[in-house]
Amino acid sequence: MNVLKRAGVVGLGAQAQNDHLPGLADCQFAELAAVCDTDPDQVAAQAEIHAVPGYTDLTALLDQVKPDFVIAAVPHHAGREVIATCAAAGVHVMKEKPFAINPAEAAELAALCANAGIELMVTVQRRFHPIYTAAFQLLEQIGQPYLVEGRYTFHCPDPAAGWRGQAQLAGGGALADMGYHLIDLVIWYLGLPDRVLADISAAAAPGSDYDAEDTALVHLAYDSGLYGSLLVSRSAGPKTEQLTVTGPRGGRSWSSGAVCAAWTRPGI
Repeated sequence: MNVLKRAGVVGLGAQAQNDHLPGLADCQFAELAAVCDTDPDQVAAQAEIHAVPGYTDLTALLDQVKPDFVIAAVPHHAGREVIATCAAAGVHVMKEKPFAINPAEAAELAALCANAGIELMVTVQRRFHPIYTAAFQLLEQIGQPYLVEGRYTFHCPDPAAGWRGQAQLAGGGALADMGYHLIDLVIWYLGLPDRVLADISAAAAPGSDYDAEDTALVHLAYDSGLYGSLLVSRSAGPKTEQLTVTGPRGGRSWSSGAVCAAWTRPGI
């Protein structure tokens, strides 16, 4: 008989409410044991809805509830403290991306968790989406890819608003946030590129005080002869998430919420 793993959810914003809490409610392998947030009103509301203890202090949650793992859905700059606290308690962590806000922090967290003997997992949801999984399985049909094109854009009315507009807190802008998913797909499907050239811009809201890029254009090159580009923007509409890979026998194009499309060169 399987024993359900007990989870604590830290950070009760939209990501937790829309994805992690409902996911735990439907999961046959884990159950929600407690919730935690710095906002006491949010804690009280979610604790009542899910009939679990609520905390504003993560250390108290870990001491009293003793969960098997914690789901951390917190602002980027708050992730390190959550992970360090869980590591000290020997509790595994599944963290909303990004892994860290800079390479130095990433190395520090990896060493911290290794020394504590805990698993640190990062959510990259596209790998579990049926459309993206099917696309991965179909790529071999197009032959050796020579072109990859990606676009992830939407229009944010104020790219300077909140912590996401400050590079020191967010670890970056559109590229480190929403672009994380697109880059992960490219690495999953095609491997790490051999050369990368990127340009970023924070010019969509003149006069606003923000330094986390609202737009990024990334050029990729592989020694195999594969080339491509990714456009990521949280200021330039329309709302689009699409990735296309082309090879000598045709191409595959897919997007979230859309059926994987395919085409084949005439005569093949």
